[in-house]
Amino acid sequence: MSDSSSIIEFLMPLAVAAMIGLLLGLEREMAHKPAGLRTQFLVAVATALFVLSAKTLGRDDVGKIAANVLTGLGFLGAGVILEHRGTVRGLTTAALIWANGALSLTAALGNYYLAATGAAITLIALPVLGAVERKMATKCGVFRYQVTARETAQLAQTVRDALSHCHFQEGPLTFDRQDGKVVMRFAFCNPPTRHQEFVTSLQKIPDVLDIKME
Repeated sequence: MSDSSSIIEFLMPLAVAAMIGLLLGLEREMAHKPAGLRTQFLVAVATALFVLSAKTLGRDDVGKIAANVLTGLGFLGAGVILEHRGTVRGLTTAALIWANGALSLTAALGNYYLAATGAAITLIALPVLGAVERKMATKCGVFRYQVTARETAQLAQTVRDALSHCHFQEGPLTFDRQDGKVVMRFAFCNPPTRHQEFVTSLQKIPDVLDIKME
């Protein structure tokens, strides 16, 4: 094998994968997100190296190692996902790690045009779709409520309406009656603005004595 063919077969795919990792990492850094420049670069280079090393062993080994690399990227992505006060964070960063691995794997296999096209779509989609999400205000957060009140039909209807129109309900609606009062516990997912609207509607009910949420 000549030196020029070695460069094309091994160094070029590694360089393309490294460039993809740098571009994705710079996007994360500029957006002040976790898993930034170093992480994305290392993911890209490591993925490419695994595949390029497998290519020296045989076609069957490439498929096996690629499958294991994707599994490892799944575990790595899971490590950046956090849950806080009912809101899941880090999903986009985890998905980007997964996409980085796929793009780097594609580059390592020599499909440069496909890798470049995928990288361009990814880099365009991140800010554009982020702006669309913010404008639509559809981010869903789960809040857990504990409402203490004198039991009334208005309260029951207000809670039923909220649960029937939420993104999803987490767990059952429970009642605890004592001393002529009812304590209702429930949780559901909605955008912050709709949670605030619900709390406002509860506060307007005279028989509501206490509202706790977390």
